[in-house]
Formats: sequence, structure tokens, C-alpha cells
Amino acid sequence: MGLPDYAIFSSGDMIVDPITKETGLLVMRIDVMAAYNTVTNRPVWAWDIWWTGSSVSAPLGARRSAYTEEGLYNMVSMGVFEHIKK
Repeated sequence: MGLPDYAIFSSGDMIVDPITKETGLLVMRIDVMAAYNTVTNRPVWAWDIWWTGSSVSAPLGARRSAYTEEGLYNMVSMGVFEHIKK
């Protein structure tokens, strides 16, 4: 059994929101459950994303967000985001 389809992201890849033209840089992949010192049979992977774009009035730190890897994959496959490999 290979990797799931959504395991296609890498640090340095970009995510683009085609509506707002915001661009996100995938910085780091983290196991959300391990961050809370919780051991699970299946890790819950998420990506730390730094966003850039036209929303300059956003407060400091608001340009950083996390999306689960599976959710991010679903958003790319549905066309909500575009995925650009580094």
C-alpha cells in the first residue's frame, strides 16, 4: 500500500487562492496530535502555511494558518486552491 493521494505536498510548495489571489507557502508539516502529546494509531498531519497577498491590513501574525493535509488535498482537488510544486 502506497502513500495516500494527498501526500503530495512538500515544504516550499505554494498554494494559490484563485479568487482572492492570496498565495500561501507550505512551511512545515506537523503531526497535530503529537503537538498535544497525544499518541494515536494514525497521525493527523497538517501544514503550517504563511500567506502573502493584498490583505496588508491583516494584523501581525494573522498571515499564518494551518490546514490539515487531507483538507488541503480536498481543497486542491475541488479547485478551491491551486497547488504549485517547488
